[in-house]
Amino acid sequence: MKAIIGLTAGYALAIAIAFSAFITSSEPTISNVLFGEAAFALPMIISSILALVIRRVNAHRILLVFEIIFSILSVVIFVSTFIGEHDAQYQLALLFLPLIGFPAVVIAGAMAASTAKEKPTE
Repeated sequence: MKAIIGLTAGYALAIAIAFSAFITSSEPTISNVLFGEAAFALPMIISSILALVIRRVNAHRILLVFEIIFSILSVVIFVSTFIGEHDAQYQLALLFLPLIGFPAVVIAGAMAASTAKEKPTE
């Protein structure tokens, strides 16, 4: 549980820093940061809320695997987008993250919610 919350907080903080300092060419504003959080960090936030609601070990494992895979995918896409000289159309690859993130969190949430209850040990 602590890993899920920590990974979500770190991801949201990294997105806020990226959108306030690196991604926008204009001065950093709160609207840029909120856009970044709404588009890119919301699947992680939804996953952590699901982990708070669903109190099963298997569900936490499923949501943690989702968060780890989504974090790695995000880092790979952000790094490949902003390393080197690319035109503005190449930055549209960032929109792949919300398009894959929201359905993936729905699938992970459904899998986590459908896990069987653990039997208590005698």
